Amino acid sequence: MASISNETHYARLSCRIDVRIKQRAEEAAALLGQSITDFTELALAEKANLVLAQHATIALSERDFERFVAHIDVGAAPTAALQQAVERYKLDAANDTAGSW
Repeated sequence: MASISNETHYARLSCRIDVRIKQRAEEAAALLGQSITDFTELALAEKANLVLAQHATIALSERDFERFVAHIDVGAAPTAALQQAVERYKLDAANDTAGSW
């Protein structure tokens, strides 16, 4: 039976920061009863998650969203290149004796 590991892997991060930022971070960590390492790790993780979430999401105004949906509903006519690709696909699929289509 396979066991599930709860082992945490660590990496070292070394960077220079403004003295005032370090002092404020140490003050904040002390107020929370955390080590500067724990505080920094949490702050770094929260900021990374926020940035990644913002870049994974597209925010539209209501007007832009309605325009986007209207364009999807209407749809564009297939281009000549798309029609040719569909025909090539149909021929390839019809001629495929191995059944990989």
